[in-house]
Amino acid sequence: MHEMSIALDVLQIVSEHLPAHPVKVTKIRLKVGKLTAVVPDNFRFCMEAIAKDGPAEGAEIVIEEVPLLVECESCGAQSELREPVFICPNCESTSLNVVSGRDLFIESIEIEDGNPEECADGN
Repeated sequence: MHEMSIALDVLQIVSEHLPAHPVKVTKIRLKVGKLTAVVPDNFRFCMEAIAKDGPAEGAEIVIEEVPLLVECESCGAQSELREPVFICPNCESTSLNVVSGRDLFIESIEIEDGNPEECADGN
């Protein structure tokens, strides 16, 4: 299950981007390409297990799947492939370039500030 190594990397990146004072991570939004073969439920399970007792414990994990888009070198058509069968649906060429679908990145991290001494107006 490669989701565990990805979850470890995501949690490391999240931790590196948190402020120095205590905060609670409430939501992590990810964009995950279809070709990464990340199973969302497996990924959430891994995140839950490794985030326990840390600032991301209980954080909502939102995963947006990025479709597999290809561009045909023969006819120039850009198409979404539902399955990883690399044949142009327009001309049946196998000369395709992947435009998207390999993506895997953190789009945003939402936190609750754990520092009650600071107010929104700075007073």
